Amino acid sequence: MKVALLTEPLKFQVAEETMPEPGPGEVRIQVKAAGICGTDLEAFSGKTPRGWSITYPFRMGHELAGVVDKVGPNITSVKVGDRVVPDGRLVCGVCTYCRQGKFSACTNAGYTSGGFMEYSIYPAKNLVVIPGGVSFVEAALTEPLSCCINGESKLSVVPGDTAAVIGDGPIGILHAQLLKARGAKVVLVGMVPERLDLALQLGIDAVVNIEEKDPLKEVELFTQGCGADVVVVAVGSGAVLEQAFHMAGRFGQVLYFAAIMKPKFEIDLDLVHYKELKLVGSYDSTIAHYEKGLKLIAQGLINVKPLVSHRFSLEEVNEAFETARQRKGLKIIIEPGRKTDGERSVDNDS
Repeated sequence: MKVALLTEPLKFQVAEETMPEPGPGEVRIQVKAAGICGTDLEAFSGKTPRGWSITYPFRMGHELAGVVDKVGPNITSVKVGDRVVPDGRLVCGVCTYCRQGKFSACTNAGYTSGGFMEYSIYPAKNLVVIPGGVSFVEAALTEPLSCCINGESKLSVVPGDTAAVIGDGPIGILHAQLLKARGAKVVLVGMVPERLDLALQLGIDAVVNIEEKDPLKEVELFTQGCGADVVVVAVGSGAVLEQAFHMAGRFGQVLYFAAIMKPKFEIDLDLVHYKELKLVGSYDSTIAHYEKGLKLIAQGLINVKPLVSHRFSLEEVNEAFETARQRKGLKIIIEPGRKTDGERSVDNDS
């Protein structure tokens, strides 16, 4: 089978490997679609994302969907032919956090990434079956959506609340849709006209292009001078996090979703004190969030189709990552079974 291996910064090599065989409790998945994540891009660029350990050649791809190709002994939860999304986190099930159901905080966790290859092995218990009517390409966005769901589960949102989302990438647009689904009036703050236009097409109430207008003034106008009840930080920047404190109204909630990736930075924390803000951190998700994400996609409450801007074959993995690194389009998908014919159209039906 073919597998894309990162052999050095900015360079993948597509190699041939022996077909893996599932052991007890495991299944083999034929990968149909896999998304490129921001942390994948960090690793591609030569950085080491927090919590990662990189040794070349290195394999990646944790946002994926596929079909069960083979099952190990005594597997009854799924069968060959099932369309599935795997959760790559390998939890112990016995530590303090696992016993509380907080599996994303497992103190003995491992992780498997099998997206950028033709076939992968996963524990059967880590699979979620894709509902009918949801394509593999759509299902490949389950993992990032699950992280957004985890973050927003920490927020109190009631119909009529105002919310500002800072960041017009896939994560920001997913957050904006989730907040709309919860009944909030939402403004998306960004800087790419095409992305802001897409947000409006998806039903987001208002957008602010920071290249043209002052986002603080626009959010103040949007909230009729009260400030936002909820602000989601979907851009990794200390300045943006502080800006979120200014955007939030009295007693507002700020979801710190995008890591800044710096050990220290200056910020006016007195804003949290005097405005009585609630600052909430969020990281990762659990398989329960995967299940909820797929249900939201299947029910049409969250529309991920327009977020996919480019689709590449496995052989085109370097081009795919360069496209993402240059911030072209929105979500980049790699499809191991896609023919290398130069076609980049996005039909979202596969």
